[in-house]
Amino acid sequence: MPTKTKKLVDSNILVYAYDANSAFHQRAVTFLTNPGFDYYLTTKNITEYFAVLSKMNEPFPKVWQFYQSAMANCTLLYPTPSSHAIFETLLQKYQPKGNRIYDLEIASIAIANQIPDIGTHNVKDFDGIAEINVHPL
Repeated sequence: MPTKTKKLVDSNILVYAYDANSAFHQRAVTFLTNPGFDYYLTTKNITEYFAVLSKMNEPFPKVWQFYQSAMANCTLLYPTPSSHAIFETLLQKYQPKGNRIYDLEIASIAIANQIPDIGTHNVKDFDGIAEINVHPL
């Protein structure tokens, strides 16, 4: 059996997979159901998923149900002292501004867990971070 590719799932993929009205819905669902991938989420992605859908006034029970089904197919990653050290190194190297700092922390958690690929619709969020590969939606 071939080895699966580890993919960190960015928050926007979860949101698009949830939102059947999104123009990116089918691409997000296809990405999340690829049998060649092992999926990972960070706690940062989960908080962003809930924040975005609450701003869209989505019904919490439906948002929660989708979250639970997504978690059944993903491994949850937490910040660690190792990921924080990587985060500090990346901060010094790239000196990001604004919301890009959040994306750098997500990348640092992926790097610390030896997950080289991040799946996202917003490629620009991770553009230029040489330590990771971006898998566009």
